[in-house]
Amino acid sequence: GAAALTFTMKNFLLALSITILYTALPTVQGFGLGGGNKARRGAAAKASSPLLEDALKGYPFVNDDKTKLSSTFNELAKLYGDEEALGMVKIEPRVLRFDAENFEPCLESWTEQFGLEKAQAMVKRNPGLLGVKPSLTEDADSSMYGSYVVAALRPSPISLAAWGVLLLSLIGNQDFWTDGGFYNGGGSPLQ
Repeated sequence: GAAALTFTMKNFLLALSITILYTALPTVQGFGLGGGNKARRGAAAKASSPLLEDALKGYPFVNDDKTKLSSTFNELAKLYGDEEALGMVKIEPRVLRFDAENFEPCLESWTEQFGLEKAQAMVKRNPGLLGVKPSLTEDADSSMYGSYVVAALRPSPISLAAWGVLLLSLIGNQDFWTDGGFYNGGGSPLQ
């Protein structure tokens, strides 16, 4: 009944709040701090990633130090791989502003908890985690789960189409709205 719906709505709002925090908080903490092949932790430093120019071309912010941006991207490519680093920059260009000195300690901490491949995949799903300070990575289970939520909610043509179909079915379902919508049990929006 109504109590179950309220409880479900509370859970939904809680999950939404956590998702927003996982998306925004690491970005806020790392914002402005500077800062192909599967990479290995501790891999030898390369002079420059072959995909550096592609990463800088897609960088939308102006008046930033290109040397610092290049250094940050190269560190990212060293730890996660060239293609993966470029993918993260395309998802979240601000990662080039994060403090690159935090990248390796965070990856080491997450690797101890999940293993290297799972830790790299987690950050690839949610590049905002690159803005996390190493002291905040000790218990990262919530970060792992949150990375799946962030990746699932990231706009893509498929997810936008699914949300669009749901929205259109809700808009066109007069009975759903006259019965009270979500707050009154309104039935299935697809009936």
